[in-house]
Amino acid sequence: MKEHLAIPLTALMLHGALVSSASAATIAPPSQYGRCSDNGNLLLEIESASHMTQRAMCHQKPVLQVQLREPPALKPICTSLSIDCVVSQTSGYDNGIYPQGVRTYFSWYAGGPAATGNIASPSNFSSLTGWGQIYPQVGVSNVAASVYLKDYRVYVHLTSGGWQLVQDQATNSIGGRRYVADFSNNSSSEMSLVVQPDGSVRMDSPASGYNNHFWIEPRGSYAPGTVNGVFSLAQLRTDDASANLIANFGADWWRDTSAPYLYLNGVFVNNPGIGMGTWVKLTTTYQYFFFTTMTKSQLQAEPPPLR
Repeated sequence: MKEHLAIPLTALMLHGALVSSASAATIAPPSQYGRCSDNGNLLLEIESASHMTQRAMCHQKPVLQVQLREPPALKPICTSLSIDCVVSQTSGYDNGIYPQGVRTYFSWYAGGPAATGNIASPSNFSSLTGWGQIYPQVGVSNVAASVYLKDYRVYVHLTSGGWQLVQDQATNSIGGRRYVADFSNNSSSEMSLVVQPDGSVRMDSPASGYNNHFWIEPRGSYAPGTVNGVFSLAQLRTDDASANLIANFGADWWRDTSAPYLYLNGVFVNNPGIGMGTWVKLTTTYQYFFFTTMTKSQLQAEPPPLR
């Protein structure tokens, strides 16, 4: 069995263009999707564990609008491929399960926002990377377990129509790091990723206060100005339901296949975030995890490669 150990983010920042294209696939943490310290004018939609919706302006005196409501019922897991399952994970739905150690005012604490339709990559960008993250669930016990990832693929939708496969676990590698849960100071440690005989990748579950943050490498590429959407799918399972783990998937644009990670004046210069899906709880049976920027009507008009 082959074991992959990812390169630290700090090494990427120090060595920049000297890093190989495979190692340079390391991506920025999802803090770019709404951490107050990153954007002083960011309007946050916050979902707390007590199911109270709040709105607040970062670094300003907050104005709260509190609305009590019943905890939402969990969406069924997706063990088969369908557009309805894709939409259930990309419509901004709050599953009522939250990542342990993530600050409740982070905009992605309750999962990613709803897909809004066609979204073009920056005009001079030609690359992207799909990623996922796994957390212990808030409010329940978490035991150590193994997690298995398989069949992870990322597609882009072309402005001329059709889908293009740009990353595939079957032919690419999986990299990753174990980060502090809220990505404070980009603090992380090595995470063992072991390829199994069936092609899946095994990793240990994250301990309290940490996450498993993983991605496909090398980065996928496309011709600049030809992409207006993204779709990814993967399968995850754990070997112990008592681990109480949750996960979601997302993606980042990259300037090109070797651009270094660069965070400058509150801006992710070379890898702006595309988005992420809702939180879904892992089970001992493989289930599908999706991310897309496309709406249900767009997916129905031009279905992604569900296979």
